[in-house]
Amino acid sequence: MPEHTLEISGSSVVLLGSFNPAIFHPEWFARNGLLPQGEVDSAELQVIHPQLSQFETERFAFQITSDRFMGITKPNTIADPLKDLIRGTFYILEHTPIQAMGLNRILHFAMGSVEAWHRLGDKLAPKEPWHEILEGRPGMRNLDILTFNESPKGSSLLVRIQPSLLIQPGVYFEINAHYPAPERAGLKSMMDLLNNQWETTNKKGEEIARHILDWAASEG
Repeated sequence: MPEHTLEISGSSVVLLGSFNPAIFHPEWFARNGLLPQGEVDSAELQVIHPQLSQFETERFAFQITSDRFMGITKPNTIADPLKDLIRGTFYILEHTPIQAMGLNRILHFAMGSVEAWHRLGDKLAPKEPWHEILEGRPGMRNLDILTFNESPKGSSLLVRIQPSLLIQPGVYFEINAHYPAPERAGLKSMMDLLNNQWETTNKKGEEIARHILDWAASEG
Protein backbone atom coordinates (compact mmCIF):
# COMPACT_ATOMS: atom_id res chain seq x y z
CA MET A 1 0.00 0.00 0.00
CA PRO A 2 1.33 3.52 -0.75
CA GLU A 3 2.75 5.56 2.11
CA HIS A 4 -0.17 8.00 1.82
CA THR A 5 -3.31 8.61 -0.23
CA LEU A 6 -5.60 11.63 -0.23
CA GLU A 7 -9.02 10.48 0.96
CA ILE A 8 -10.95 13.63 1.93
CA SER A 9 -10.48 17.19 0.71
CA GLY A 10 -12.33 20.46 1.07
CA SER A 11 -11.95 24.21 0.72
CA SER A 12 -13.39 27.16 2.60
CA VAL A 13 -13.57 30.93 2.57
CA VAL A 14 -13.70 32.91 5.82
CA LEU A 15 -14.43 36.65 5.82
CA LEU A 16 -14.05 38.83 8.90
CA GLY A 17 -16.13 41.99 8.96
CA SER A 18 -19.66 43.12 9.75
CA PHE A 19 -22.59 40.95 8.63
CA ASN A 20 -26.33 40.60 9.14
CA PRO A 21 -26.77 36.85 9.71
CA ALA A 22 -30.55 36.95 9.43
CA ILE A 23 -30.52 37.74 5.71
CA PHE A 24 -28.42 34.69 4.86
CA HIS A 25 -31.28 32.24 4.41
CA PRO A 26 -31.09 29.62 1.65
CA GLU A 27 -34.06 31.28 -0.05
CA TRP A 28 -32.11 34.54 -0.26
CA PHE A 29 -29.43 32.75 -2.28
CA ALA A 30 -32.10 31.28 -4.58
CA ARG A 31 -33.89 34.61 -5.10
CA ASN A 32 -30.61 36.20 -6.12
CA GLY A 33 -29.67 33.42 -8.54
CA LEU A 34 -26.74 32.23 -6.42
CA LEU A 35 -28.02 28.72 -5.69
CA PRO A 36 -30.44 26.59 -7.73
CA GLN A 37 -33.91 26.29 -6.23
CA GLY A 38 -33.65 22.51 -6.06
CA GLU A 39 -30.55 22.70 -3.87
CA VAL A 40 -32.21 25.30 -1.67
CA ASP A 41 -35.38 23.20 -1.28
CA SER A 42 -33.33 20.33 0.13
CA ALA A 43 -31.17 22.53 2.38
CA GLU A 44 -30.81 21.57 6.03
CA LEU A 45 -31.43 24.55 8.30
CA GLN A 46 -29.67 24.44 11.67
CA VAL A 47 -30.15 28.03 12.83
CA ILE A 48 -31.51 31.21 11.23
CA HIS A 49 -31.29 33.98 13.84
CA PRO A 50 -30.23 37.64 14.06
CA GLN A 51 -26.97 36.49 15.71
CA LEU A 52 -26.32 33.27 13.77
CA SER A 53 -27.22 31.70 10.45
CA GLN A 54 -26.13 28.12 9.90
CA PHE A 55 -27.27 25.75 7.18
CA GLU A 56 -26.08 23.12 4.72
CA THR A 57 -26.90 22.40 1.12
CA GLU A 58 -25.93 19.50 -1.10
CA ARG A 59 -22.55 21.09 -1.89
CA PHE A 60 -21.84 23.66 0.83
CA ALA A 61 -22.08 24.47 4.53
CA PHE A 62 -22.43 28.03 5.83
CA GLN A 63 -22.00 29.65 9.23
CA ILE A 64 -22.49 33.39 9.55
CA THR A 65 -22.25 35.50 12.71
CA SER A 66 -22.21 39.27 13.09
CA ASP A 67 -18.42 39.37 12.56
CA ARG A 68 -17.62 36.21 10.56
CA PHE A 69 -18.83 34.65 7.32
CA MET A 70 -17.72 31.11 6.52
CA GLY A 71 -18.56 29.00 3.48
CA ILE A 72 -17.09 25.53 3.11
CA THR A 73 -17.38 22.83 0.48
CA LYS A 74 -18.75 19.43 1.43
CA PRO A 75 -16.05 16.71 1.42
CA ASN A 76 -14.65 15.94 -2.03
CA THR A 77 -16.92 18.48 -3.73
CA ILE A 78 -15.62 20.58 -6.63
CA ALA A 79 -14.31 23.78 -5.04
CA ASP A 80 -14.72 26.43 -7.75
CA PRO A 81 -18.50 26.91 -7.34
CA LEU A 82 -17.90 28.12 -3.77
CA LYS A 83 -15.60 30.86 -5.05
CA ASP A 84 -18.23 31.94 -7.58
CA LEU A 85 -20.98 31.90 -4.95
CA ILE A 86 -18.98 34.05 -2.51
CA ARG A 87 -18.09 36.56 -5.23
CA GLY A 88 -21.70 36.72 -6.36
CA THR A 89 -22.94 37.19 -2.81
CA PHE A 90 -20.72 40.16 -2.11
CA TYR A 91 -21.23 41.66 -5.54
CA ILE A 92 -24.82 42.08 -4.35
CA LEU A 93 -23.81 43.09 -0.81
CA GLU A 94 -21.20 45.49 -2.16
CA HIS A 95 -21.08 47.77 0.88
CA THR A 96 -20.26 45.05 3.42
CA PRO A 97 -17.30 46.12 5.61
CA ILE A 98 -14.52 43.50 5.38
CA GLN A 99 -11.42 43.40 7.58
CA ALA A 100 -9.72 40.20 6.44
CA MET A 101 -10.13 37.03 4.42
CA GLY A 102 -8.88 33.48 4.84
CA LEU A 103 -8.65 30.93 2.03
CA ASN A 104 -8.37 27.44 3.42
CA ARG A 105 -7.52 24.01 2.09
CA ILE A 106 -8.46 20.97 4.19
CA LEU A 107 -6.92 17.55 3.48
CA HIS A 108 -7.10 14.12 5.13
CA PHE A 109 -4.51 11.57 4.02
CA ALA A 110 -4.64 7.88 4.83
CA MET A 111 -1.24 6.55 5.81
CA GLY A 112 -0.07 3.21 4.48
CA SER A 113 0.66 1.86 7.94
CA VAL A 114 0.78 2.80 11.61
CA GLU A 115 4.57 2.84 11.25
CA ALA A 116 4.38 5.45 8.48
CA TRP A 117 1.97 7.48 10.60
CA HIS A 118 4.38 7.45 13.55
CA ARG A 119 7.34 8.21 11.28
CA LEU A 120 5.71 11.45 10.13
CA GLY A 121 5.12 12.63 13.70
CA ASP A 122 8.58 11.58 14.82
CA LYS A 123 10.29 13.48 12.00
CA LEU A 124 8.19 16.63 12.43
CA ALA A 125 8.49 16.61 16.23
CA PRO A 126 11.51 14.53 17.37
CA LYS A 127 10.76 12.62 20.57
CA GLU A 128 14.26 12.25 22.00
CA PRO A 129 13.86 15.14 24.49
CA TRP A 130 10.62 13.62 25.79
CA HIS A 131 11.53 9.98 26.32
CA GLU A 132 13.60 10.73 29.42
CA ILE A 133 10.80 12.64 31.15
CA LEU A 134 7.54 11.07 29.84
CA GLU A 135 6.29 7.50 30.07
CA GLY A 136 4.95 5.51 27.14
CA ARG A 137 5.33 6.72 23.56
CA PRO A 138 4.98 10.51 23.27
CA GLY A 139 3.19 11.60 20.10
CA MET A 140 2.60 14.81 18.17
CA ARG A 141 -0.98 16.10 18.48
CA ASN A 142 -0.73 19.47 16.73
CA LEU A 143 1.91 21.36 14.77
CA ASP A 144 1.47 24.90 13.45
CA ILE A 145 3.95 26.47 11.03
CA LEU A 146 3.45 30.16 10.18
CA THR A 147 5.18 32.24 7.53
CA PHE A 148 4.59 35.83 6.39
CA ASN A 149 4.50 36.67 2.70
CA GLU A 150 6.11 39.67 1.05
CA SER A 151 3.01 40.26 -1.10
CA PRO A 152 0.29 41.21 -0.49
CA LYS A 153 1.59 43.18 2.47
CA GLY A 154 0.60 41.65 5.81
CA SER A 155 -0.53 38.33 4.32
CA SER A 156 0.52 35.05 5.88
CA LEU A 157 0.32 31.29 5.42
CA LEU A 158 -0.40 28.88 8.27
CA VAL A 159 0.06 25.13 7.95
CA ARG A 160 -1.56 22.97 10.65
CA ILE A 161 -0.87 19.24 10.92
CA GLN A 162 -2.76 16.89 13.25
CA PRO A 163 -3.78 13.24 13.45
CA SER A 164 -6.92 12.81 11.36
CA LEU A 165 -10.11 12.23 13.33
CA LEU A 166 -11.81 10.75 10.27
CA ILE A 167 -9.19 8.33 8.94
CA GLN A 168 -7.01 6.00 11.00
CA PRO A 169 -4.13 5.90 10.64
CA GLY A 170 -4.40 9.26 8.92
CA VAL A 171 -3.07 12.81 8.90
CA TYR A 172 -5.00 16.08 8.72
CA PHE A 173 -3.60 19.17 6.99
CA GLU A 174 -5.18 22.60 7.14
CA ILE A 175 -3.56 25.34 5.07
CA ASN A 176 -4.77 28.88 5.72
CA ALA A 177 -3.82 31.84 3.50
CA HIS A 178 -4.68 35.01 5.45
CA TYR A 179 -5.17 38.39 3.77
CA PRO A 180 -5.85 41.61 5.71
CA ALA A 181 -8.05 44.08 3.86
CA PRO A 182 -6.63 47.46 2.86
CA GLU A 183 -8.18 50.52 4.46
CA ARG A 184 -9.89 51.53 1.23
CA ALA A 185 -11.85 49.31 -1.16
CA GLY A 186 -11.57 46.44 1.32
CA LEU A 187 -14.39 44.31 -0.07
CA LYS A 188 -13.42 44.82 -3.71
CA SER A 189 -9.79 44.03 -2.90
CA MET A 190 -10.79 40.84 -1.08
CA MET A 191 -13.01 39.68 -3.94
CA ASP A 192 -10.22 40.33 -6.43
CA LEU A 193 -7.83 38.32 -4.26
CA LEU A 194 -10.39 35.53 -3.95
CA ASN A 195 -10.67 35.36 -7.72
CA ASN A 196 -6.91 35.54 -8.32
CA GLN A 197 -5.64 33.38 -5.47
CA TRP A 198 -8.30 30.66 -5.19
CA GLU A 199 -6.78 28.14 -7.58
CA THR A 200 -3.23 28.92 -6.44
CA THR A 201 -4.12 28.46 -2.76
CA ASN A 202 -5.90 25.17 -3.35
CA LYS A 203 -3.00 23.79 -5.39
CA LYS A 204 -0.39 25.14 -2.97
CA GLY A 205 -2.15 23.53 -0.02
CA GLU A 206 -2.00 20.09 -1.56
CA GLU A 207 1.55 20.68 -2.76
CA ILE A 208 2.66 21.53 0.79
CA ALA A 209 0.96 18.47 2.27
CA ARG A 210 2.41 16.08 -0.30
CA HIS A 211 5.88 17.59 0.09
CA ILE A 212 5.83 17.01 3.85
CA LEU A 213 4.49 13.47 3.47
CA ASP A 214 7.08 12.58 0.81
CA TRP A 215 9.86 14.07 2.95
CA ALA A 216 8.75 12.05 5.99
CA ALA A 217 8.66 8.86 3.93
CA SER A 218 12.19 9.38 2.62
CA GLU A 219 15.13 7.65 4.25
CA GLY A 220 17.13 10.86 4.70
